[in-house]
Amino acid sequence: MTDAQEAQITDEPPETLPTQCIGVDGEDYLVAASDLAALASLVGARTNPLSALPAGKANDERKAQLAREFAQMPDAHRQRLAIALGVLGAPAKVAMLHHTIADEVVSRGMLAWSLSVPDQIVALAHAGPVGRISFWPPIGLRGSFARILAAEGKLSDDRIGCKVPLGAVVVFLAILDQLRAMRLHSMLTHSLPSTLFSPAQIADRLKDASAEDFRWPLNFLDKVMPGLAAKFTPADIALAFEDLVKAKLIEVVMEAGSTSRYELSLAGKAIADEVLHEVSKLALSVCDQHPDGRFGYDITLWIRGPFHLFLFAMSGKDGVIAAVDNEEFEQFVNRSLAPPPAPAAPAEEKPAPKAKPEAAPPAPAAVWYLSRDGKSEGPYDEAALKKMLEGMPPETLVWSEGSPDWISARDAGLAAAPGTVTCPRCGTKADAGIRFCGECGGPIK
Repeated sequence: MTDAQEAQITDEPPETLPTQCIGVDGEDYLVAASDLAALASLVGARTNPLSALPAGKANDERKAQLAREFAQMPDAHRQRLAIALGVLGAPAKVAMLHHTIADEVVSRGMLAWSLSVPDQIVALAHAGPVGRISFWPPIGLRGSFARILAAEGKLSDDRIGCKVPLGAVVVFLAILDQLRAMRLHSMLTHSLPSTLFSPAQIADRLKDASAEDFRWPLNFLDKVMPGLAAKFTPADIALAFEDLVKAKLIEVVMEAGSTSRYELSLAGKAIADEVLHEVSKLALSVCDQHPDGRFGYDITLWIRGPFHLFLFAMSGKDGVIAAVDNEEFEQFVNRSLAPPPAPAAPAEEKPAPKAKPEAAPPAPAAVWYLSRDGKSEGPYDEAALKKMLEGMPPETLVWSEGSPDWISARDAGLAAAPGTVTCPRCGTKADAGIRFCGECGGPIK
C-alpha cells in the first residue's frame, strides 16, 4: 500500500491521462472510465449482475491502442490489472462508497469482492473521466474509515439511539436537512431559526434528495442508494412520522388552525446538534446475493460530530440511529468489509450399488445446511441442527438434499421455541435472532 493510499481511501486521479490509455501510479492503475469495459473485454473478464464496471464504448482505434499498451506492460502489472478487472466485472459482493471531510475532500467510488481474491478488496474511484483501480486489504480499508471518521481515538460511550423502521431513518435525515436549511435562512435574514417542520416540508426535501450537493446528509446518502428517497409517498412519510414519535425523536406541536407541526425531542436535538456540526461523513451501500438467489442491501451512513460518531443503518425493512463506541464501530465495519461467503460444496454423488440387496438398507439420516448472515453452513445431522436452531428465529433458512429450495426452519419442522437474548448495552431482553435492540438501538451480538 502506498503512502498516498494511507492518507485516504482513494487518491483522486488526474482529470485526464496524458496520451496513453493506461497509466500506472505506484501500485494503482489509471484508466479512463469509458475504456474500462473495453479493457475488461480485452483481458477476457466476464461480467455478472453485480458488475462495478461503468458502461462505455471505445472505438476500434481506441481498442487497438488499449491492446498495445496492455501488451507492453510488465508481466506483474499485466496480471494484476487483469485480476482487478475480473473482480470488478463479476464480483461476489459489491459496494458503493462516498465520503467527505470538512466539506473539502470528496471521494466517490466502488468496492468489489471476489472469492478468487479473498484477502483483497478491489476499489474503483472516480474523479472526472479517469478511474483509479487499487487493491486494499480489509484491515487497511478499515483503518482508512477510522481516519476519515476520526474514530482512531476514544469514542464517546453515551447511550443515544433507537431502533426504527428503514423509512423512519430516511425521513429523520430529511428532517435534519430541513432544520439545516432553516438555520441557513435565519443567518441570511438575521432572524431566529424556526424549529418546527411539517410532513409537507419533508416531502419536498425527499424529492430533492437526488440533487448534487454533498453537504446535506440525505443528498449524500442518495449517491450510494440512488432513488431511495424519491420513492416515498405521503402515506410512507406519515407512517415514518408516527414511528419517530414512538421512538421519542420528534414531538407533535399543535398550531393555529389545528395544523399539525413537529419539533425535535431532547434526544432528537442531541443527534441534530452533532449532525449539523459534522466533521466528516461516510456512506456505504453493500450488495450481495443470498443463497436463495435474491439480492440483499445493507446501507450505513456514518456522521462524525464534534463529540460523537453516529450510525444511520438500514438493512431489509429495519433501521437504527445510534451513537457508537469503538467496539461497535469496529464490529459494524468488519461486517461490512467481510469477504463474501463461499458457496456450499455440492453433495458427492454416491456410486450405484453393484447388486440389488436382498433387503433394503435403512434410509440414511437427513443432512441439513443452515443459512446464517448470508453464509451457508453445514452439513449437520437433524439433531445437531435442532440444537443450533435453539435461540434462533424460526424464519432461519435451512436446506436438505432433495429439497427444491431453501425453506424456513419453522416450515421444515425444526424450529425450537424462540429464546431470548440480552442487549449488552442496556440489558433489555429481546427475541433471539434480533440484530438491534428495540430500546437503545445498539447491536446485539
